[in-house]
Amino acid sequence: MKHIRITLALVMGLGVSLQSCDDFLNEPPQGQQNVNNYYSNAEECKAAVMGCYATADQDDWWKIDRTRMFGDAGSDDAWKGNAIAGDQREFGDFARFFWLPNNEWFDNRYVHIYQSIGNCNAALVGIDKAPIDGTLKAQLLGEVKFIRAYNYFELVKGYGGVPLVLTPLAPSEALALKRATAAEVYAQIVKDLQEAAAALPEKSARATVDLGRATKGSANAYLAKAYLFTEQWQLAQQAAEVVMASNQYNLNGEFSNIWNVSNPNGSESIFELNYSPDQAFNLGSSLTVVMRSRADGGWGFNTPTSNLEQAFIQENDPRRRWTIIKQGDNVGARTASFDYSNYDTKPAENESGRISRKMFLPLADRPANEREHAPLNRIEMRYADLLLMHSEASFRLGQEAKALSSLNLVRARANRLQPGTVLPRTSTGTALLNHIWLERRLELAMEGHRYYDLVRQKRLVAVMTAFNASQLTSTDPYDRGKVKDQISDKNNLFPIPTSQIQLSGGNVTQNPGY
Repeated sequence: MKHIRITLALVMGLGVSLQSCDDFLNEPPQGQQNVNNYYSNAEECKAAVMGCYATADQDDWWKIDRTRMFGDAGSDDAWKGNAIAGDQREFGDFARFFWLPNNEWFDNRYVHIYQSIGNCNAALVGIDKAPIDGTLKAQLLGEVKFIRAYNYFELVKGYGGVPLVLTPLAPSEALALKRATAAEVYAQIVKDLQEAAAALPEKSARATVDLGRATKGSANAYLAKAYLFTEQWQLAQQAAEVVMASNQYNLNGEFSNIWNVSNPNGSESIFELNYSPDQAFNLGSSLTVVMRSRADGGWGFNTPTSNLEQAFIQENDPRRRWTIIKQGDNVGARTASFDYSNYDTKPAENESGRISRKMFLPLADRPANEREHAPLNRIEMRYADLLLMHSEASFRLGQEAKALSSLNLVRARANRLQPGTVLPRTSTGTALLNHIWLERRLELAMEGHRYYDLVRQKRLVAVMTAFNASQLTSTDPYDRGKVKDQISDKNNLFPIPTSQIQLSGGNVTQNPGY
């Protein structure tokens, strides 16, 4: 959630003349704010929680926003996109699996997520000691624990085991920490999420103005995901079924409207980063600009592959239209400056002649100063994802009827786009598991999940090797013959940034292969 940003440092203006400056500097501080006199009332505690939401998302495109493209570009779903060699070269290195520990993209993601964790740790201490109503305190602490768990999940699924920081630390203390194991990090994630789920309200109990904030459903859904990533199938299934039984979420909305500014915190949304077009502050997303065609005022990054499009075509799946915009597609009316009825992806500067439709903002929805102000919310967890997690966990437990039931709920909604195209699955055994995995690719494409799914499914190297082979025989007019560099097992984890290893004096060690 990105509505409110706070800082505990008071910025005061200086006087207008040298003489008045001297008088001012001799005055004792007035209203100085620090952690010793903050958290004195409910409003300050609420503001601190909102600050935790804010730093979990940051306020500029180059911090965390851009690295949400890792899950697409680090897979067979997307390229770097922008074909200008010197433009964000290090993202190009990432997209072709040429991963170096000094790549600033890895460092920025690592650093800014830890900044958010630091804010959460400070808030947990401050709110716990605050003289406020006990029920409110428990709920606020639950929210902060959810945000901390969300941040650690983002770290561990990419970097593996990382230093586990759970209290405010002095810099010297932080630099002395060693990496925890991935199992230890996941155990803390589970603990935080369990405590958050016990304290948080359901989505329906949230006031309209508070939609998007953590709920019991979001905590339980992320519990299901943490259990799925650690292959605790029974616990994953149970956590997913708690969410399903709550009747807080459904697939009643159309697939074509999920990623739309008119559908904030919709019936499917479990956890969503809320954005605002407010021009006074950076409260919006940049990805609508970062991922749009350069011919249409965008930067052209993270473009879908023809391989992803073929996955839809082979299944005769109408979700393609609402996932990919291809050169020449009709996505709107012609204007004086751009023909949206014959969309130009600017193939000369686009590796695939395609862009993501899910992050496409129609002209009428674009604010005047769009970068950092785009109001298209980022859905981090939605009900279809939860159902497919339940389907996979159920399959692993040998409960194929349950697996099919959840899988086919997702397919039934997709079928409404064009009845008769996305029919129920009836497969069993390995074919059923492959269908569940395929459904995740089609349903969640270009939402940042694919790389992490391939890693936890232990298929990254095999899938990317097959992708490269298929590219050599592709006849696509835009990306045929293009391949990603040789993939190896080391790519199942990101490298730990060189700067972090150096700052720690070697206490933090590198991942294998880097």
